[in-house]
Amino acid sequence: MIRQIILSFFLFSSVLTDNECPYGYRFYPETAICYHLSEDLYDFDGSVSYCQRKGGRLVSLIQGERNGIAREPKTTNGDCVTFKGVGSSVGLQTSQCYQQQYAFCKIVPNLCNGGVQNGSFGSIQSPQYPQQYYNKLMCLYYIYAPEGFSINIYFPQINTERYYDFVEIYEKNSTLYPDRIVGLSGNISNYEYRSNGSFLLVVFRTNYVITDIGFYAAWNVERIQPPIVSNTTTSGELISPNYPNDYDTFDNQIYYIKVIEEARINVTIDDFLTQETFDFLEIFDSMNQTASKRIERLSGNSVAPWNWLSTSNIVSLKFVSDGSYQYKGWHLMWNMVDRK
Repeated sequence: MIRQIILSFFLFSSVLTDNECPYGYRFYPETAICYHLSEDLYDFDGSVSYCQRKGGRLVSLIQGERNGIAREPKTTNGDCVTFKGVGSSVGLQTSQCYQQQYAFCKIVPNLCNGGVQNGSFGSIQSPQYPQQYYNKLMCLYYIYAPEGFSINIYFPQINTERYYDFVEIYEKNSTLYPDRIVGLSGNISNYEYRSNGSFLLVVFRTNYVITDIGFYAAWNVERIQPPIVSNTTTSGELISPNYPNDYDTFDNQIYYIKVIEEARINVTIDDFLTQETFDFLEIFDSMNQTASKRIERLSGNSVAPWNWLSTSNIVSLKFVSDGSYQYKGWHLMWNMVDRK
């Protein structure tokens, strides 16, 4: 009877998923730990040995599961903590360590899906996404780009327990708080980050209570290129990398055009050919490349001729290419126009 009560209390008080556990163990989501209860009775030392043979260790009962104590403290009389059961009541009682009881074993499973990723693009996600993630996680996702490239990572949506479960970004192989770039928690949409170098570490930490669906993120590498500034007196031209030859893969080139404050900038594109949708030129009516300042995103083979007159004395551009098809790109001319 007592064995059935223990099983009912510890193993069936929530929905279980046993794929994470070794054979014979059952998974308990509230603690994110796999448990096993023996068929036979053992004294305390026998229970310890039995759990070791099953690949785990004896659950600590007196101090609670979180403290991770492998052996219950003994009193001066050599007492140990054992199960008791009266009807439907389950609890603990003090008894001699030689008393026979069921061995209750545990194994902490590897619930994280992190690891090392490299190449040109990829994705990461929290365990079980878009289902609920587990408690007590510390998942590490290492992303490496080739030398000379940075990493752009985009999170369409993050859903975690606010203030307690975090998606963290580092640019060092360190999880120390002073090295953290950002810690994201709660409900966050459309978060994007671009690394300064060729390495990113994403860490997913969760506490002991309350879970959510977590996160999904897509990443790609981008060539590290210094901005190109065109600030000649009254006119100039800009071109895509290598024009009129094919541009490179994974370009992310920034351009700035600046004239005197009393003037505006007339922009004309007379030649344009890129991969439709995936390779594009964005034009901004400001130094700040935000969505509200973006005038146009140009892509494909039917752009030129294209003309536009700025409202300010600064125009910025961003050219982006992916890793598939490359074409000759574009040619742009600009000239200063007096304000009227």
